Amino acid sequence: MSQPVLAVALTLGAGLLYTLGYAIAKILAATLDPVQITFLRSAIVLAGAAVFALRLRDPAAALRRLVAPPQAKDQRLAAVLLIVSTTLAVVGYSLVPVTEASALGFTAPIILVLLGALVLREHVTPRRWVALALGFAGMLAVVRPGGDLFTWAAAVPVSAALMYALYQVMTRRIRGVADEWDATLQGALAGVVMLAPTMPFLWRAPDAAALALVVVYAAVQTAALLCIAGAVRRAEVSGLAPWHYSRIVFALILDAILFARVPGAWALVGCALIAAGGLVLAWPRKPAAR
Repeated sequence: MSQPVLAVALTLGAGLLYTLGYAIAKILAATLDPVQITFLRSAIVLAGAAVFALRLRDPAAALRRLVAPPQAKDQRLAAVLLIVSTTLAVVGYSLVPVTEASALGFTAPIILVLLGALVLREHVTPRRWVALALGFAGMLAVVRPGGDLFTWAAAVPVSAALMYALYQVMTRRIRGVADEWDATLQGALAGVVMLAPTMPFLWRAPDAAALALVVVYAAVQTAALLCIAGAVRRAEVSGLAPWHYSRIVFALILDAILFARVPGAWALVGCALIAAGGLVLAWPRKPAAR
């Protein structure tokens, strides 16, 4: 499998896992504070990494890489952006239905293309702009601006999308010194350090069922982070941006299964437009004339 194809597959996998994870977080938010959910996820990932490190030949080296990573400033900034994005996303999904929250999150691919062009100096082809336009039109069909969705709560998933876009740009910038595990563990460390001071004020004792669900959420989100970190190391973020729209399909399915919300005609039209954007991007290019 070529690196670009693998990057697309990882992006699709991340979309499914992220949507599933935030659907689980929405269920957890009924009993736990969203900030506590992110803190517990970070703590579980960090604890799991510590157990795994003890089995390595040189655990001290793994600890040094976590505490003093190469290109430390950029890695830590990426980790902070990840935790802010994750926390805002959990809050957003607790306030807005899964499909609508996912649709608002699709402002991220638009931001990704712009940031990829402006910050990373990536070349954005007309094909990518057409694919993004179709995907954005699909998002508008699902959300239908001017409806009941556009309240202050809608700004939360949009803010999460912005932070997530910045995180992906930073992840690509540090791809030469940090791999998928570095990005994941730095995020977990940042989550524990940043959110621990709030726990005395926000902590709610989870029961056994909630704690088990938090463990599942942590595993799903960690797998999603590994997928997206692997994707952006193998392809340009602007090239991967249209494939993020696949999350709307996963959101529609999970909304129906977990929350008994059947998508309407507008949602299906939106899905069709999003799929069309992906097909435009994936359509084989004509060989260049010699």
